[in-house]
Amino acid sequence: MALYAQTSGNHSTNAPTWTPIPGLALTIPEGVGTTAVITLNVPMPYATGNENPGGTFGVSVNGAISPVVASFTYNEPVPISSGRIPTTLVVGIPLANAAQSVQAVWYGVRGSTVIIDSPATLSAVP
Repeated sequence: MALYAQTSGNHSTNAPTWTPIPGLALTIPEGVGTTAVITLNVPMPYATGNENPGGTFGVSVNGAISPVVASFTYNEPVPISSGRIPTTLVVGIPLANAAQSVQAVWYGVRGSTVIIDSPATLSAVP
């Protein structure tokens, strides 16, 4: 059984700390002795800013942020254009005695604004 969520519309954040990505949440079932593979795919994000802009992506499980994250930054302090930086995160989450909520999260690097204007997905294979 695969679980899946997808964004619609445009989303952005300039939050300096973790904030939920709208529409990217799901619940993984209970189960002991196995791991769910969680994939966050953000195929065309970009960032704007004036100090090597970028974005960091992660997942929270029952409100706790996984230490495994994905991030991108531009090489130039002020990029001439905001090229797209495909970003994918894959993390294993041990199943527990109860269902667990998984939420995709993100924040802007060094005060930059991160933008998603194409569908991004969160999926789980328990």
